[in-house]
Amino acid sequence: MNPSISQPRWKKVEYTRNQIVNAGKTIRQNNQETDEYKQAVNIVDNWRASHAFPLHIIYMHLRRMCSVNSNIVVAERLKRLDSITKKLAREPNMNLWTMQDLGGCRVIVPTVDEVYKYAHKYEASRKRHIKKKEYDYIKNPKASGYRSLHIVYEYHSDSVETYNRNMLIEIQYRTHLQHLWATAVETMGLFTKEAIKSGQGSDDVKRFFVLVSALFAIRESQPIPPNVIDDIDEIVSEIESLNAKNNFLDFLSGIRVAVDNQEEMLKKSDIAYYILILNYNTNRLKIKPFKSSEIDEANNAYNAIESTRAESKIDAVLVRVSSFRELKKAYPNYFSDIGEFVDIVRSYLKW
Repeated sequence: MNPSISQPRWKKVEYTRNQIVNAGKTIRQNNQETDEYKQAVNIVDNWRASHAFPLHIIYMHLRRMCSVNSNIVVAERLKRLDSITKKLAREPNMNLWTMQDLGGCRVIVPTVDEVYKYAHKYEASRKRHIKKKEYDYIKNPKASGYRSLHIVYEYHSDSVETYNRNMLIEIQYRTHLQHLWATAVETMGLFTKEAIKSGQGSDDVKRFFVLVSALFAIRESQPIPPNVIDDIDEIVSEIESLNAKNNFLDFLSGIRVAVDNQEEMLKKSDIAYYILILNYNTNRLKIKPFKSSEIDEANNAYNAIESTRAESKIDAVLVRVSSFRELKKAYPNYFSDIGEFVDIVRSYLKW
């Protein structure tokens, strides 16, 4: 059944551009005790939730396009409030109205060639969305070691104007190997309580991940991150030294997460949305499943969970995938399923 934007489950924007911009400014100050801040959170929640329909349209298009290859994983997610707040604080020139990744799709493919193949295939397909920006972090890796292809689209419909309001959706195309690296960074960050991907953490842990990224880039015959010598022996030697000093691989291997839910319940065919709630003090993961018709309930639950995130010592994300199997592939950091990353790195090290 094709979704209709007249259905009540799809949120619509309830605020003006200026109200949304000002809400972002208030959130950036992070003064959570004021009434102004609480109202700003309501505005942010509505603006973010309003991206659900444009995100859904793009996600379904990508799923259909990639369905010919069972090795491709497609997922969608709405950006976490905590991530929105930190991004606004980290980037003084950023405003909430123009934030490019409130809604994001992730396409995980086996090879670098397929990254560009499917990005081109989507761009050449019959759509009305407007390509706004492209960031190729594969050809030009970030200094942190992050590698992926990001393309930002502005949602556009010729038939209905409701969501033609600067709704920006970011599509991330990445290889399985690039995804393993990003997952390991996320996992290390979750369990050390440091946002490593945003520049936090010790110099050693950041350097370790830059070097592993370089190793993976060489494995994929792609450019390596800056400030790394393009010599695999030198890279492996430095990884060995950092790992011997800090036991990073043992730490990652030792993380175990218990899933509270019965997997059979999560595998039901009518489940589309999942809220993953990871308590990083107890190493327990709770998953709240929702049907495709329950997006409004999912958003409300997500907002309520996020409001208690700091006090409850949890990390939460609302995502959509086609199956529980794809959920585990797209977000293995919440399941601490990073054994493959550790095995690949160790295969280069001397024993």
